[in-house]
Amino acid sequence: MAKGMAEFQQNSNLNGLDNLVEMDRYCYYVAGVVGEMLTELFCDYSAQIADNKKLLQHLAISFGQALQMTNLLKDIWEDRQRGVCWLPQDIFAPFELKNLTPNHYNPAFGDGLIKLIAIANSHMHNALRYILLIPASEIGIRRFCLWALGMAALTLRRILKHKDFSQSQQVKISRRSVKTTILISNLATRSDISLRILFHLLTKNLP
Repeated sequence: MAKGMAEFQQNSNLNGLDNLVEMDRYCYYVAGVVGEMLTELFCDYSAQIADNKKLLQHLAISFGQALQMTNLLKDIWEDRQRGVCWLPQDIFAPFELKNLTPNHYNPAFGDGLIKLIAIANSHMHNALRYILLIPASEIGIRRFCLWALGMAALTLRRILKHKDFSQSQQVKISRRSVKTTILISNLATRSDISLRILFHLLTKNLP
């Protein structure tokens, strides 16, 4: 993480990253390694979880990317104020990210957002697979993961609905939504069927 973050910070600018592969690398250094570390801890804690370690480690990277892409999209404008842009140029072509300004929405930029939301959504499906590999008896670990996944899904829905947003506060989910996510996740933690249904309802309108 330290090596990767240093590399990206030293080369950051408002032009964005070269391509989607570079954004994947960025998400790995910021969040994928965290997923790997947590998975190591979970597997060390539980022999039953460790039975699926290889698949969990693979899915953990995708889980981390789902969360990081959500944050990346939500914080576009705050990042630009700091002089950085983590969006991939190839996804937004022919629109140039260096010309991106708040309160001047460009449909071509919105098209790029939709593509990235779709990619993040595919990673969220892997995140659900990850959670369902955790034994239902491990309520605490499941809830920890479910809360993050639920809030990310709600945030992506808001970004999709407000592609012309100009600050993160406009797409940030409400405290009520946070409380509801936690409550529903807690009630459904043990039931794989319920979690699949809830996830489908949360993401059915996402690309």
